[in-house]
Amino acid sequence: MTFISVLFTAGYRVFFPLAALSSVVVLTYWTFLAIGQIDYLPSRFSALEWHQHEMIFGTVAAVITGFLFTAVPNWTGHSTPKGISLALLGLIWILGRITVFFSALFPVWLPIIMDGIFLPLAVMGILMPLIRSGNKRNYFLPLVLMLFASLNIMSHLAINGFFDFPTRQLFLPSVLFIVFLMNVIGGRIIPSFTKNKYPDMVMSTPAILLPLSILAIFGLALAFLLDAGEILIGSIAMLAGLFTLLRSLSWQGWKVAHDPLLFILHLGYLWIPIGFFLIAYSSFNGDVPISHALHAFTVGAIGSLTLGVMSRATLGHSGLPLKNEHILSIMFLFVNVAAISRAILPLVLEGGYVAILQAAAGLWILAYGLFLVRFARIFMTARKII
Repeated sequence: MTFISVLFTAGYRVFFPLAALSSVVVLTYWTFLAIGQIDYLPSRFSALEWHQHEMIFGTVAAVITGFLFTAVPNWTGHSTPKGISLALLGLIWILGRITVFFSALFPVWLPIIMDGIFLPLAVMGILMPLIRSGNKRNYFLPLVLMLFASLNIMSHLAINGFFDFPTRQLFLPSVLFIVFLMNVIGGRIIPSFTKNKYPDMVMSTPAILLPLSILAIFGLALAFLLDAGEILIGSIAMLAGLFTLLRSLSWQGWKVAHDPLLFILHLGYLWIPIGFFLIAYSSFNGDVPISHALHAFTVGAIGSLTLGVMSRATLGHSGLPLKNEHILSIMFLFVNVAAISRAILPLVLEGGYVAILQAAAGLWILAYGLFLVRFARIFMTARKII
């Protein structure tokens, strides 16, 4: 098989490298925009809006698609798109990124359509296998992803003036939809992977914590969409933080700190309650910007969990052993130091914003750049038979 034919045999081979590459490119360009080294951005989105949109609906959407296109066949026994269908979907994702960046140079409708159709098409790729197999446990995924896709289209309509709605009230709920997915799917795979490798570990998670955390997360997203008062937002965030923290502690992640490929999942999930507590802190203290919480979710939770899941999935589905490697440990360390730099350090240090921004961005770029260095050849190499 040629490397091209191998590339389009599985969703992770296409969307994991696209996600990592886009995160490196977007964050590099955004950093230069933020510090004033460049000012060229031919987009209808402002610089900050473009950064937020592309990391959420570009990079993370690609990670979600790659993960689900890899996991759903295992869950259902039915295939997700491969070959030409997968290649076309990857091309649509790329065209979405291009048209969003150059959106000011195109007719208004073009980036809305090119970027807006990706997630619905990706949803169709998982919907049919779920229905054919009767996998009711995961029927919620297409619905949640279509809500996520709706927020993407709403962001386009808002910045083009079709209705007056602050993008802050769209991007924050969008991040919370991702947090919801990490809470549900992470709550399945993190204790499962831990128990499978360390069967002697005793974990007991009260079942009620999952529905309580889900209600709190959706309640918080709705509160942001409706621009609810700060006291209500802070109170819901405190509950969400408490429920997710209790879930995290019940998995006893500190006991696997010697196992980076597993520990990164526990550490990534721990950033979720940290993010909720930072939302509460921001809401109760009007002088603290909510960006600290946003970066706890995005750099900390999303950054760690995507690196951890992509690394495990790539190794496992390529027929390679799940061995801890120095390069993986360095990746995981870099992304967590980046999260501390963006979410925590500005709370305790006065000044130095530009230096902190550059350091955090550099660490993220290094982390995801190392991911590409480690796995690029594997994505284009046929699966090994163990």
